[in-house]
Amino acid sequence: MNDLPDLEFRDRLLFPESRKSYNELHFGVAASRYDLATRAISLGRDAAWKRRLVNALPAAAAPSCADLACGTGDVAFLLSERYPGGTIVGLDLSEPMLAEAVKRNSRGNVRFVKGDMCATGFPGGSFDIVTGSYALRNAPDLGRALEETRRILKPEGVAAFLDFSKPANPLLQRLQRRLLWNWCGLWGFLLHRTRYVHGYIAESLATFPDREELRRLIAERGFEPVFSRRFFLGMLELVVLRNRPVISRLDPPSHENPPPAADTARE
Repeated sequence: MNDLPDLEFRDRLLFPESRKSYNELHFGVAASRYDLATRAISLGRDAAWKRRLVNALPAAAAPSCADLACGTGDVAFLLSERYPGGTIVGLDLSEPMLAEAVKRNSRGNVRFVKGDMCATGFPGGSFDIVTGSYALRNAPDLGRALEETRRILKPEGVAAFLDFSKPANPLLQRLQRRLLWNWCGLWGFLLHRTRYVHGYIAESLATFPDREELRRLIAERGFEPVFSRRFFLGMLELVVLRNRPVISRLDPPSHENPPPAADTARE
């Protein structure tokens, strides 16, 4: 454990390039025990939340799917179960994370590639479905990540994201960060002998928008909400979004198939 790199945050989460390099370093260290850590930190609920994410997606026979910041592949494998006729690609910045995902992969319709969710390199309009668990909060640049998600989605394509949810109230924000720093940091120390490995979760919320601001950013980037659900007393939230098509000013409005109203629920 003595050869662990310096994982102190300092100002490394404030700027896209330094955040990207920090994430690559951080998740490389976390990879070997990441699955154990997520189960422990979530009190065993992580797998159920990810399954809720996949079950909230629309029925389809053979969709093309991309799972951003795929980690060790949990959501990619659930997508493979949900869409056995589909194709799934998992993308992650961390080579050690991808190595863990590849070791676990026995599905013929799942592959993994290294890449940045802010600049995936995928052709525009190439996916029916884009997912991410704990992805948006870790994006080097959140606005660019949302824009890239929309770019690679087909018109009317669906995106679904599961992540920690930040309340608007500053007092609740401080309480949430303190709780996460103590709880997640404890598991970082137990598993890696440094609180910074999983205490990072609390620090990453410092620059992450609160719920209302996140919804504003989502709308500005061309998405419309379809469904949302909070878990763990509101500490996490699942949001399902539709890629809003660009409508020409010359086109008359259509009311034949109006989108379903956004649904908000809480566990």
